[in-house]
Amino acid sequence: MAHIQSAIPSSSIPSTARTARWRCFLMAAAALQLSACGGGDEAATQVAVGGAAPGLLAVQPAVPVPANCDTQVNDTQEKLLACVTLPGVRAHQAALAEIAKANGGTRLAGSAGYEASVAYARQVLTDAGYRVSVQPFAFSASRTLGSILLESGQAAAEPIAHQVVDYSGSGDVTAPVTRPSGPAGCEAADFAGFVRGHIALIRRGGCDLPEKLSHAVAAGASGVVIYSQYEGDLTATLTSDAPQDIPVVMVGKAVGEQLAQRTLTGVQLHLQTETERSLQTAYNVLAESTGGDPQHVTMLGAHLDSVRAGAGINDNGSGTAAVLETARQMARVQPVNQLRFALWGAEEQGLLGSTYYVKKLDTAQRAKIALYLNFDMIGSPNHVFFVYGGDGSAGSQAISSPALSTRIVATLGDFYTQRHLPFKRLDSGSRSDHKPFADVGIPFGGIFTGAEGIKTAQEAQTWGGTAGQAYDPCYHRACDNMANNNAAALQTNAHAVASSALFFAMNRLPG
Repeated sequence: MAHIQSAIPSSSIPSTARTARWRCFLMAAAALQLSACGGGDEAATQVAVGGAAPGLLAVQPAVPVPANCDTQVNDTQEKLLACVTLPGVRAHQAALAEIAKANGGTRLAGSAGYEASVAYARQVLTDAGYRVSVQPFAFSASRTLGSILLESGQAAAEPIAHQVVDYSGSGDVTAPVTRPSGPAGCEAADFAGFVRGHIALIRRGGCDLPEKLSHAVAAGASGVVIYSQYEGDLTATLTSDAPQDIPVVMVGKAVGEQLAQRTLTGVQLHLQTETERSLQTAYNVLAESTGGDPQHVTMLGAHLDSVRAGAGINDNGSGTAAVLETARQMARVQPVNQLRFALWGAEEQGLLGSTYYVKKLDTAQRAKIALYLNFDMIGSPNHVFFVYGGDGSAGSQAISSPALSTRIVATLGDFYTQRHLPFKRLDSGSRSDHKPFADVGIPFGGIFTGAEGIKTAQEAQTWGGTAGQAYDPCYHRACDNMANNNAAALQTNAHAVASSALFFAMNRLPG
């Protein structure tokens, strides 16, 4: 942890310089010209991870920021929402994008890009005046040593282009290929009649890959081949709890569709993967307000990491940026309840950072957390405004303190209702960092704009966008970049984050 702390010594940057740096960052990000704050990519990256920039170049912001946001106490909805602006949120996203660009295109937990993201977030929160800590934790990282995929039974068969999925197990299988009856394999019923020992050929999309794998394994698949919905897309990830004896690879759209056609007459593949897992270190970033009752903590969180494939500017640079900017603009507020902001590590590997945090809390510490609000993917380009929580009204996978969670869900829904915006209740499930809190009975809620799920015709009529396409077509792909956000959705939901943070900072749940 020492190398992260030393990377961003806040004492080395005077407060006036920090203010000037942020104003430049804000204006440059509004024009998507982050390098203007330092004179080039290298300098821009230095700013992104907390270093002093050699020079400043003013770029006119797309939306003017109220002149008094740096000094006023944003203790009303009107003042706070005027200061939580789209350019402010985009500036944080731009910083994360530049960090990824300087570190192999990723902010994957355990990578240099992730450590720079931690340093950046820590600096922003420290500059704002919070008590900031960085919590290290060990996690299992995945590495591919080798792989083979080719058609069996053909002399001198050409290898089939493929990519081993992160957290694939090792295996050496030669077997017929079978598709589930539902090509996406998102339901156990899709594998009814699947022949044990066959290799499952599954189309990407509709649900998370770990869910597909669990159904395939339960049906007796000896290996899994995922095929893309998009040309050139060979990136996918499982989580660290994936079986270590099942090989899982991904192939392109054209190859997958050809294999799918040939399953009708019979096709056999030789699938071999050699992978290993090793312990690495990732970090949670935690920031507490100096004021407010520490016996009643209002907690907000978002995951900071991306997948290996890209920068993760919607997943989850959107939630991270909204939480950071809300924290900045609430720094001078004296809350009734203590505020605690969390940016989680290794969410993409299986909610590892938030799970570690919750498990480290003793009973008394857990009891002090009045509620947890989760913000994961809030700017999807083909968005729907989803609201979820632990009240159980939209599913029973993650019910936590139903009566109190009902209040949270109602408050989140009221934000949209008061603005005459439609929203939709979503089964909270177990896909993001609210789940560890739900598991120990902490009331929770959150907002979401959709991932790989497909937008319905009714949803397109209500929210606009394109029916039949994913809410985020760049989900877990390299194209999840600065262009991969719907500006109106992001601005609306950044206000939803700020509005709920202020409300629950100033009001207590009953009981």
